[in-house]
Amino acid sequence: MTNKTGDFVPFVVHRLDNFVVGLTNDDPATTAPVFKSSYTLCGQYSGRVAAGDDATVRCAPSGQRFRYVIVHSAYDTPEAMCLMEVAVYAISK
Repeated sequence: MTNKTGDFVPFVVHRLDNFVVGLTNDDPATTAPVFKSSYTLCGQYSGRVAAGDDATVRCAPSGQRFRYVIVHSAYDTPEAMCLMEVAVYAISK
């Protein structure tokens, strides 16, 4: 994932810090709100992501296939996450 850059960065750059990545086959649009207990944990990024920097989370192999990727704050916070790009890559067997 890539964190935002630009004029408003000082106000939102911290919103990508400390996030979790989850996997599910349930459409998050129809099961909202999404709770951390409602998906399979893929991995967690602990730490700060500076403006314009990338953060990578490698999922632990589960042997299952999933349709949806969920990026969620590691903390319960009312603030929305702020990110620029999310790229998902599958490793074929």
